[in-house]
Amino acid sequence: MPLKLTLVSETYMPQINGVSRTLERLVEHCLQCGDQLQLLVPHYRDRVADSAGVVRHAWRGMRLPFYREVCLPLAVTSLVRRQLRRFGPDLVHVATEGPLGLAALKACRQLGLPVVSSYHTNFPNYLASYRLGRLEPLAWRYLRWFHNATSTTLCPTPTIRDMLAARGFERVKVWGRGVDTRLFDVSRREEAVRRKLGIGAREVVAVYVGRLAAEKNLELLMEAWRQRSPGGPDRLLLVGDGPLRSLLERRAQPDVIFAGYRQGEDLARCYAAGDFFVFPSLTDTFGNVMLEAMASGLPVIGFDVAGPRDIIRHGQTGLIVEERNAAALALAMGQLAGMARQRAHMGRAARKFAKTQSWQQILEQIRDQYRVVMSFVQHGETRPGYAGRDPERHY
Repeated sequence: MPLKLTLVSETYMPQINGVSRTLERLVEHCLQCGDQLQLLVPHYRDRVADSAGVVRHAWRGMRLPFYREVCLPLAVTSLVRRQLRRFGPDLVHVATEGPLGLAALKACRQLGLPVVSSYHTNFPNYLASYRLGRLEPLAWRYLRWFHNATSTTLCPTPTIRDMLAARGFERVKVWGRGVDTRLFDVSRREEAVRRKLGIGAREVVAVYVGRLAAEKNLELLMEAWRQRSPGGPDRLLLVGDGPLRSLLERRAQPDVIFAGYRQGEDLARCYAAGDFFVFPSLTDTFGNVMLEAMASGLPVIGFDVAGPRDIIRHGQTGLIVEERNAAALALAMGQLAGMARQRAHMGRAARKFAKTQSWQQILEQIRDQYRVVMSFVQHGETRPGYAGRDPERHY
């Protein structure tokens, strides 16, 4: 049965990141199932055309001074309530916990609408990267209150689920991630693309794809690159952009390539131009880019933290680095660079694993979860909206 759904998020296309791309996939799947969608999202200068069946309402907001690409919509609960009443959704999915998400949470309680939330980003762990580490306990208290006020919280991996449960989050379920193995494929590898990027025919290339930002641990990656041993990878290809780019470019060695933002087939060809993927983040909840790299036939290197721990099979589809320092990462990069046969075998195994991660199956499980929550609310087994007090009173 088709559904009427409202998706609330402080990040959405055309802003490019793992959250916006995941939510776009969710919207596309729901539309294919005949659902009607309302989007409550930020206002962006660059507009994108929404598909038929989507009603978008965009709020202007403020940009964070230390993270200019993030726009926090300044939404008033009464206006959000008006938009929800006008659309009349069966269920509301609040994907982010900022001002717009909070206003939607309050409006849903007032209207008696079923609500689920999703946990995409470890923002409390980001704070130290921006010299705001002392706010971490308060951030965790707010997030716990926020998500416990919804019927279900969806998170990307079992590791994150267990971490949230240990911090007092309730009713947490896993919402995995998929990958488009037709787009991301080893067949995209083209020597012409490598030459255009300045890569020699026999050079071994390490690839990173993602935001160039402090929380991605890229300064440690650059230090590991400087420490790599002779016989290690020849080039480091960084695909993406962000507030840290200018600093990284000033400090980078000549064998580091900055490719900027890439999308679609252009992005897929950049993955395939590499020989292995390196994911230095210690704070990401998942890392969709790892699945995209695997689908492209690249083994992946990552630290022993949530995300890589849930995706990489050590010695089979890549390497898990236990020590969280530059020397250990440099050693792992040298190991993969120096063993061409094993690297090729890992790449084939990585591709095989990626082909099992179907978006279709994963996203249909979310629609099933929507129906479960709606049923619980209809039968009085859980409260619509949120059951907690206002945060300003709670803290």
